[in-house]
Amino acid sequence: MVSPQLERYIQMNLRSKLARAQQHMVQNQTAAMLELGSDLLNETVARTSNVEAKVLNETSRMEVQMMETSLSTDELEKQLLQQSNELHRLQGRSSALETRLQALETQQQEDLASLREEKEQLRRLLGSHGGALAVLEHTPMRAPEQVFQDCAEIHRSGATADGVYTIRVTNVSEPKKVFCGMESNGGGWTIIQRRVDGSEDFQRSWKEYKEGFGNPAGEYWLGNEAVHQLTSRATYSLRVELEDWEGQEAYAQYERFQLGSEAQLYRISLSGYNGSVGRQTGLFLQSANFSTRDADNDNCVCKCAQLMSGGWWFDACGLSNLNGAYYQNGQHLRRMDGVRWQYFRGPGYSLRATRMMIRPVGG
Repeated sequence: MVSPQLERYIQMNLRSKLARAQQHMVQNQTAAMLELGSDLLNETVARTSNVEAKVLNETSRMEVQMMETSLSTDELEKQLLQQSNELHRLQGRSSALETRLQALETQQQEDLASLREEKEQLRRLLGSHGGALAVLEHTPMRAPEQVFQDCAEIHRSGATADGVYTIRVTNVSEPKKVFCGMESNGGGWTIIQRRVDGSEDFQRSWKEYKEGFGNPAGEYWLGNEAVHQLTSRATYSLRVELEDWEGQEAYAQYERFQLGSEAQLYRISLSGYNGSVGRQTGLFLQSANFSTRDADNDNCVCKCAQLMSGGWWFDACGLSNLNGAYYQNGQHLRRMDGVRWQYFRGPGYSLRATRMMIRPVGG
């Protein structure tokens, strides 16, 4: 049996231990609560900082938007002001135009009245000068300007200098500028073709060769239609003059020359050849049609105008082509598409200068 003193000691000891245990438990709970509170405080601070950062960012963005909106508003105000000024300017201009229109209408009415008055004055003047008009009607008129068909007619009229003249060919609508050879071989020669320096492009179409091209003071082609009309009204001779790059000259002359119509493909007819290039002629005496790059009328499947260049009476590409490509000195050898006359300097020699001229037989 436990004594009362021991029992009290045990109870006091238990109470002391229990008190200490409770105190320790309270301390632990307090520490835990403090730690939890600290964590909650830290988390709250962090969240508050994030919120503040977001608020600051949003505030900055709104400030930027407000600035942009302000700038846009200022720009719109400027545009509105400019448009308002332009509208005022246009209104002022419209008013000025209306005033000017009214002034023009007034001026037109005044001019019309003035014209009517002048018309009446002219009518009275004509009536008072009827006798003078009758006299004028019986006054001989000045003789019309003399018209020349070719250079031979110009030569017969007294012209003796080489140069560019104007002729009016029958059935050719427009006057033709032509170079006339007046100073050699009896004069009166109408130059129908001239090559001197390569300044003119002779790679032309059928229409261009028909109508003519170039500068009579330099290089040119008179035109197939004009030559046809001339050689159809009279008998003409043809003279071809040639010059090489060494200064040698030669000629070929045909006593009878005629060019057919366009329907006849400007067919060339020749006879009575003589010349300084030898006994052989460079043109086909049995006739040949004219061909160009766009009108193949030769007797060769190779299309001579495209192969040999220029426009010419090729037949089967032939012995000559004075309208070929122009080659300068040093580049003129072995040129089958050049300015050539086979019986003068050979088939591949491109000449320096050529002239084709016609004149009525008998001058």
